[in-house]
Amino acid sequence: MPIEVDQPECIDDIFNCPPAYNAIFSCLSPADVIRVSKTCRLLRDAAIHFHHLAYNVNRHLEHFVREPLALRRLQVKHRFLISGSNALQFLDRTFYPSSDLDIFAFPDNVKEIGYHLINEEGYVFEPSPTQPKKYDEVTVKARDLSTLSRWASQADFVYNSGMSDLLRFKNAKRDLEIQLIVCRRAPLDCILYFHSTPVMNFIAHDAAYSLYPKATFDKRIAISFGWDSHEATKKALDKYSERGWSFVDDLSYQNVKAVSPAIVPDVERYLDDRDTWILPLDTDGLGVDADGSSAPSRNPFHCNSWKLKRDFHGYSTQIELGITYEIYHAPKHFEHAYLIADRGLREAMDQLIDYLTEQNPSRNENKKFLDSFLPSLRDAHLEFPKRIYQE
Repeated sequence: MPIEVDQPECIDDIFNCPPAYNAIFSCLSPADVIRVSKTCRLLRDAAIHFHHLAYNVNRHLEHFVREPLALRRLQVKHRFLISGSNALQFLDRTFYPSSDLDIFAFPDNVKEIGYHLINEEGYVFEPSPTQPKKYDEVTVKARDLSTLSRWASQADFVYNSGMSDLLRFKNAKRDLEIQLIVCRRAPLDCILYFHSTPVMNFIAHDAAYSLYPKATFDKRIAISFGWDSHEATKKALDKYSERGWSFVDDLSYQNVKAVSPAIVPDVERYLDDRDTWILPLDTDGLGVDADGSSAPSRNPFHCNSWKLKRDFHGYSTQIELGITYEIYHAPKHFEHAYLIADRGLREAMDQLIDYLTEQNPSRNENKKFLDSFLPSLRDAHLEFPKRIYQE
């Protein structure tokens, strides 16, 4: 039988008083707030209330746009992601002076997003020396899915090679900048090409995600990709070192083993796994149907996966860490492309297409996509990873 202990009177007084417990929670890290919330119902309720105040995404975006709901409705339509230091600041409840807002978008949607910033938010297009002076004349490169596999390690990493172009928009009156990143393959793919783990976070229309929350917000350690590569990478790493992250640049076996619980190497990761922090956001005013489609078990977007792979080179004492996955692109059958780290799941997706094509050939004519089946297919694959039949 569990032993019931009376709550100390001072705890009752403090955590029934929002100004008092909000002041306490504001001094704690995101991980510590979650730990505190698991102690009792009183602190759980207080932590929930604090989260509603601290993680108000509309208030967060108001620093850059007058109408955050309008931008988020555009986000629902075009599935772009807000990432970079802005997402890190939001999740870490901090503020970096002079930082910008980074929007990662599919090429087909870039022009409309840019026009929204110009016409609705008062931004002005600031071209680079190689870009046209007028935004109307900007040509956006189409998606490039010619290379679907991905492996990037410290040895061959190319800074931000997931992007095909960058468009800058300035608001002179408020001294603000929004960067619109044209993603070569997909926004999530571009984010996984970042220089290090602290910035592998993003804000979608319905939730904010941190891919390495234990390392980023609890241990304050970081794994970098490309210490000896582009000068911009070095500057970025120095910047985040100054902001409080310790980079594990000596990747010996013992060092990697020590940080493995925080960086989770050699495991197929999913956006809704136990090692990802998903922070639900208020979707009131976005016109999103409350049908449960955003629940982790039913959201096809959460089936995107990747792996942080360890690579050993002969008798070397150093280990290379690289992110690996393949992009699954079947436009006749799936509305969206997916990052897939598990080859078995990719084969299961192929088999699903083959089976339905054989059993229901008219499905292609009706243009019914299979994305809604993907969460169930993934769950079945994880429970029964071996195929029950041979081709």
